[in-house]
Amino acid sequence: MKATTRPKKDAQTLALMPERIVAATFEFAGAKSLFNMCLAPRMSRPLIRLAPERVSSVPILMYHRIAADGPVALERFRVTPELFALQMATLHRAGYRTLGLGDWIRAMARHKPLLGKPVILTFDDGYRDFLTAAMPTLRVHGFSATVFLVADRIGGTAHWDSGYGEPARLLSWEEVRALQEAGIEMGCHSSLHRPMTEMRRTELVEDTMRARAILEEGLATPIKTLAYPYGAENEFVCRVIKGLGFRAAVSCEPGISQLGDNPLRLPRIEVSGGCTPERLLAAIDQGSPAATS
Repeated sequence: MKATTRPKKDAQTLALMPERIVAATFEFAGAKSLFNMCLAPRMSRPLIRLAPERVSSVPILMYHRIAADGPVALERFRVTPELFALQMATLHRAGYRTLGLGDWIRAMARHKPLLGKPVILTFDDGYRDFLTAAMPTLRVHGFSATVFLVADRIGGTAHWDSGYGEPARLLSWEEVRALQEAGIEMGCHSSLHRPMTEMRRTELVEDTMRARAILEEGLATPIKTLAYPYGAENEFVCRVIKGLGFRAAVSCEPGISQLGDNPLRLPRIEVSGGCTPERLLAAIDQGSPAATS
């Protein structure tokens, strides 16, 4: 078996090799130096991190039912689960984060702007479909919410809707407590869902104190926020609610809540049934109701 032999280099080739090696070394060094010169300014420049924007306003969204079916006359107050999922995904992609109503009230008391893009989600009446249809979507995005409960009707049905068809089921006490443990805030929505502007002072005080007592006993926590049934409020009602120790109350007046607002007449953006995600974002920008068309 023949051993392979390398071709012999002549003397001239051998003499030139050191020069080639030196030239190649300088060529590599020059390229490396040029490479470093190009990168040095970028590598030495400190990273710029944009500070989150501070805002002095928060959109408070108002929902009722999250359901596909129900009386036609109440369609305005009903968002389908599929559409609700699209709305929440859109808010999440747009950079919004949910804020508790209590957090906003504390910020208002200190007159302290908030960081980022906060939004408050509120659900009136305490329908059971909040648990079955809204909560799964909220958990996907790490969102929270405030649910306003009609104290004497917990575990029953929404009798105030009976004139339009079969009333929907409301959350039970066991479900309310489970939601509370999951981070959902609970607020007061009166005892029987009657317009507060139609009550005399004694009746209004008794109804509201009874509702708060029921909720505080059932949830073992102070209840300091309220939503006016039907959005019915005026100066008289606000004075009574304030005198009873409530720190904040949400209305049905359209608009964006601002630092400096009357905490007992906070505006909200109603999210009507059929509202597209695009219209919802536009409503948040404009502070107007999120219409269906």
